[in-house]
Amino acid sequence: MNIQGAYDLHIHGGPEPIPRKYDFVTMSRRMAEAGMAGFVAKSHFYSTVPYAVLAEQYGAPVIWGSVTLNRFVGGINPNAVRASLGYRRGTVPLLRIVWMPTMHAKSNLAMLRRKGIGFDIPPEWTAGVPAPGAQPIDSIDPIDLTAPAVQDALKETFDVMAEGGVALATGHISRDEIFHIVPLAKSRGVRSIVLTHPIYASTALTDAEMRELTGEYENVFAEMCYIFMPIDGFTAEQMVAHIRAVGPERVLLCTDSGQCSMEPPDVCMQRYFDLLGEAGFDDESLRTMAVRNAETVLGLPGKGASV
Repeated sequence: MNIQGAYDLHIHGGPEPIPRKYDFVTMSRRMAEAGMAGFVAKSHFYSTVPYAVLAEQYGAPVIWGSVTLNRFVGGINPNAVRASLGYRRGTVPLLRIVWMPTMHAKSNLAMLRRKGIGFDIPPEWTAGVPAPGAQPIDSIDPIDLTAPAVQDALKETFDVMAEGGVALATGHISRDEIFHIVPLAKSRGVRSIVLTHPIYASTALTDAEMRELTGEYENVFAEMCYIFMPIDGFTAEQMVAHIRAVGPERVLLCTDSGQCSMEPPDVCMQRYFDLLGEAGFDDESLRTMAVRNAETVLGLPGKGASV
């Protein structure tokens, strides 16, 4: 299957402190030329909605924005979400996803310590190039979504997201935090939830846990990222096994690409499609994972209304 008409809801770009392959305006033009229907721009540092506005002004309106709730934007800060909700494409806010903490999640910082990494920007994200703004992990106040002190802000954040029709992505939080926030977000009216690369070491959900979460709650999807093979050491066989275990109806295919060391995101997605096709996934399954489920997460009018 060709990637034309597909989405990628997890792509990194710049400018930001981590060196990236493309700025988001160039990325948007490239993705449009490749025939992709859309992508979500992600930064660990700040909202990408302004990049989506600029890309639209320069004639490449396939980019959607997001914000990640690390310490850079005040952590679990509902005003960081509000600040990104003012721009729209038609009737739809350009802000489509709010990521829970990544770099500054308690579980992520603990993972870095286990690896012997002393800064919040690990070398595998930058191809070994020192990143400006990297902080010693011992200087960072970890964000724990089960902590009593953040519950009021967390609920308010989910309320703002629900009102704006914004999807939740779980970030680099722990298994226990995921099992805390998924039912909480659903109870506050959040329409769609992405379990951010749940096989990542900071989260490490089992296949059974992914099936439980995606099966019990409506519009909850397990994200499976291409980048886990070339960067994190997962084999193609492992990725295929996880996707089969959860099932295409509840899997979202993304690349999580944009690193300087990697091929362009559209090339990564095509390689992913080719790999999965060779493993026996038919075009209908690929469309489900990279088109229908993505449209559900994005909440686009007339698209992805149900799964």
